[in-house]
Parts: sequence; structure tokens; C-alpha cells
Amino acid sequence: MGIEVISSGLQTTIQDLGRKGWSHMGVPESGSADKFSSKLANFLLNKELNSPVIECTLTGPVLKFLKSFSLIITGADMKPKINDKSFKMNTTIRVKINDVLSMSNCSVGCRTYIAFSENLISERFLNSASTYLPAKLGGINGLPLQVGDVISTEPVNLDAAKTKKIDLNTISSFTNDWELRAMEGPEFKFLSTRSKKHILLSSYTVSNDSNRMGNRLDGERIELTNKDQMISCPMNIGTVQCPLGGLPIILGCDSQTLGGYPRILQIAEIDFPLIGQLRPQDRVSFKKISIEKARTELKNHTKLFPF
Repeated sequence: MGIEVISSGLQTTIQDLGRKGWSHMGVPESGSADKFSSKLANFLLNKELNSPVIECTLTGPVLKFLKSFSLIITGADMKPKINDKSFKMNTTIRVKINDVLSMSNCSVGCRTYIAFSENLISERFLNSASTYLPAKLGGINGLPLQVGDVISTEPVNLDAAKTKKIDLNTISSFTNDWELRAMEGPEFKFLSTRSKKHILLSSYTVSNDSNRMGNRLDGERIELTNKDQMISCPMNIGTVQCPLGGLPIILGCDSQTLGGYPRILQIAEIDFPLIGQLRPQDRVSFKKISIEKARTELKNHTKLFPF
């Protein structure tokens, strides 16, 4: 016994950092859509960064605690309360038996992460607890949390003497107007001269038809000079595809590993967490970055979690 689901929220799942190294077998990485916020929650609790957390989407759950432990909430602010009393994000809270965590909706960002001082017990597949909804793998029966579910937890050794610190002022604030750093994709050359300029100068709107697999964008259509059918090619998180209709798709953590649409841009890995925070009607623009600069930025970013 550990946590009872009183209300499930819009789409609440158990996630960790995913299943890296299996894309050649057609298995998506999955895991937390915003892995930075997921790691931050575990980091602030002195836990392994890959420990399972609860991911909430747009509207959070109501959870009743069947034992005492500590928790912390990161990511989008869903106005969390314990027994109807508000508390701050990114702050460790101690809860007691029968305490109730309630969460509302967020207006900026899309996903929130709840980490606990005890480990969440869930199903594992390929050494990951991440819930992959299309194939019903991991988590609790491979599904979003349901009313009445009880998530078991188990104690974990936390070394309080090694409390870790992070400057929360260095964390980018969420917005409804995102700039994603990107490099030219393998098929960028398929774009017309006008569209090559347009895609890096204009903004798009995130469509309602978006999820963990990808974010469809609305805006001025991209012109393709080569409309021949492509042989399916490898895809990755952050790949920006352009279907024949001309409206780009930003692939997310649950995306397919192969695809047949032109890969016109590749978002830099440092901005992968931002993809997980895109919400319908947000505005998105792309800023060109070199591979060398992207690598440097990523290396500097990883130093935020000193171990």
C-alpha cells in the first residue's frame, strides 16, 4: 500500500527516463516527456535520477496517501494542495497517512512531475517502468492511472548527509511562446527557397491534435520541391517531419522510430524537455544552432545535476 488514486486527472502515468538503446528494434524511448523536470524532482529528493515518478498532463490527479513519506512536485504549476492548503513547487513536503494531494490545471506548460521519497512499484519492460500507452507497457497495466488504483511503494535508502543543491534560478521559466533550437535535417534541402527562410523566421501554433507521440503545428504551409515517396528512415525525439500537406510535426518521446516524411529539422537535445511542455495553442518558433554549439549547451546543462 502507498498511494490511492481518488481522481485520475486528464492523463496521469508512471514514467522514468525511458528505454534507451532499443530504437533499432522499433521500441520508442518513451519515459518522461520532460525529462529535466523528472530528473529535478528526484535530484531534490536525493534519489536516483531514473526513479519512477508520476507524470500529470494539463490537469492533475487527487491522491490519498496510505503511509507517510516526502514528496516534491516539479514542471508545470498545477496549483498543488495538501488537505486544501497550497504549497510551493520544487519544495519538499512531508505528508502523513490519509493526507490528500489535490492538483488543478496549468495555464503555462503541459506536464507536472511528482516524486516520492519511497520508490513506486510498477510493471517494468526492458528495464524501464515507463508507461507506453500505444502498446500498454509498463506503469500500472500499461494504462493511465484509474480511479481506485492503489500504487504500492517501498522504502529506499536516502543519504541525508549528501543533500544536493541546485540553483533554481538557472531553470528556464515556462511560457506559451517557445523558441526551440534546431539544426537542418537530412531532407531540409527538399524545402523551397522561400520555405527554408520562412521556417526559421515565422512561428507556428501547437494543434489540439497533439500528444506524447508528437505535436502537430498549424501555420503557413511548408513548400516541398521533392514530393517523391521516401523510403522509411530513422526518427528521433525532436525530429521535425513535414508531411505532403506542409504542416510540420515535432516528434515526442513516444514517437515511432521509423518514418517516411521528410526530416526537415532536428531539435537540439537540450531542448527536448521543452517539447514535453508544449500545450495546444502555444506558439513555437525555431532558431538555428550548430551541432557544436548544441553539444556545448548540453554539456553545460548536465552540470546542473552534480554527482
